[in-house]
Amino acid sequence: MSPTSPPLDTESTLDPETHGGASVAAPDRRGLAVTIGVVAVCLAAAGAFGVWALRGGDGTSEGAVADDATGLHADHGGGDVLAGCDAEEYHHTMMMFDPLAADGLLESGCAWPYDATIVVDGGAEDPSIAAVYEPRRYAEIFDTIADGQYGMCAVASLAEERANGFVFGFRVPLNPAGCADGVPTFDVVIREYSTRAWRDTAAAAARSEVVAAGAGDAVVLGRWVVSLVGDDAAAVDAFAARLVGLGGVSISA
Repeated sequence: MSPTSPPLDTESTLDPETHGGASVAAPDRRGLAVTIGVVAVCLAAAGAFGVWALRGGDGTSEGAVADDATGLHADHGGGDVLAGCDAEEYHHTMMMFDPLAADGLLESGCAWPYDATIVVDGGAEDPSIAAVYEPRRYAEIFDTIADGQYGMCAVASLAEERANGFVFGFRVPLNPAGCADGVPTFDVVIREYSTRAWRDTAAAAARSEVVAAGAGDAVVLGRWVVSLVGDDAAAVDAFAARLVGLGGVSISA
């Protein structure tokens, strides 16, 4: 309604001549008020549930997680944990954790790794891998997919054990010709690691897998080891080249 529009007359009926010749009764204001009240209560309840879920259910469990995580992160050299960071990560993990949520956690400033129980000790750095160990946004991967006009068949969180420095990761099946039939020609598998030592250790394992399979590629980029799995050699090579263009290092050779 514009500022100059006349006020609606809720008591009158609509003009029969301009509405199909039928007289339409004015709405029941009492029924409308009841409906609005019910909707408001439902929205308030939904908001309260969202806050409860984000905070871990109750103040006691949230506080315990935050306190324990602060000490463990300090031991990891990650500094103090912002209040609620671990609880937020747990919330996303238990619900639908996806690349967008991962990028949101990166923006939050939470100490890395977000979960203080993640292994950081161990692994071995490889000086021959020149890729800088740094946080990267998963949006870069999806921008690369869009720029190359790849058909994206799905996005799935990796259900792998959090061991040997693995924090989380995602599988993205692609098809350069489009994915209308749901059949990819290769998979982009991104795994993110807690330290450079664990990232480089995982890179060595990924290299061995590529060599054993005789197909695919692996690229180290930031905290990630990106495995390109499939027999579509041309598509794999093209995608690997795009990741190298972002600052990644191919380790398949």
